[in-house]
Amino acid sequence: MSVRTVTELDGAGTTADRLWALAATNYGHFTSMQVRDGLVRGLGHHLDRLDRQSRELFGRGLAGDRVRELVRHALAGTPDASVRVTVYSGEGRQPSAVAPAELHVVVTAGPPAPAQTSPVRVCTVPYERDLPSVKHVATFGLTYHWRRARALGFDDALFVDRNGLVSEGTVWNVGFFDGSRVIWPEAAVLPGVSMLVLRDGLGRIGVPWEVRQVTPETTGDFSYAFSCNSINPVRQLSAVDSVTFAPDAAVTGMVASAYDAVPAEPLA
Repeated sequence: MSVRTVTELDGAGTTADRLWALAATNYGHFTSMQVRDGLVRGLGHHLDRLDRQSRELFGRGLAGDRVRELVRHALAGTPDASVRVTVYSGEGRQPSAVAPAELHVVVTAGPPAPAQTSPVRVCTVPYERDLPSVKHVATFGLTYHWRRARALGFDDALFVDRNGLVSEGTVWNVGFFDGSRVIWPEAAVLPGVSMLVLRDGLGRIGVPWEVRQVTPETTGDFSYAFSCNSINPVRQLSAVDSVTFAPDAAVTGMVASAYDAVPAEPLA
């Protein structure tokens, strides 16, 4: 049975005009998660993110219990879904710079997104997101560089900061494997939930990881590279610019097993 897409504002139906008024502010943050059998892997990280980012952008925290309740309401018993939780201020286009803002929570629940397994080719581009530690709604630059990469014959773009350091992909974190450990780039990046889950899981299965500076020129020092986000917890990169990586099902399986080693958490 197909899953109908539902959008609720603060736990109730809403109008297109109301949603447009919120979206037009272009000031807010969100998190995206995959729900399976009513469970979410990394749910605690999602809730921590929403609370931390609400405090940073609006001066007011967002209780995890409220988020759980709103997500459960939008799901209405649906066990498998893709869910996006977006947080806006109730103060319109000019949010207060001092007083804690009223928060509105938009939950969209739709069909579950299957993971993609085909390797991807990426090109490096110079770009830094505003407030990279926040998963904010200002996604123009991400979409622009993804489109440009596609026009150049690549699948996606990998960002390089002003210091020449590899940071993150358009909507994903990047990791590398040097034959013995996983390397995460040392740069200002969004701490993606899937990356955090993988770090937890790598510790559980006994695979070391570290944070190290990576440049486009040193990507060839690694035997394997992968992207990770909520839809694709591990997806091998076949190339970064002209540097290619041979398929390695064993390393893909190892990283995937680290992800699976972290128990999913109930929304209830």
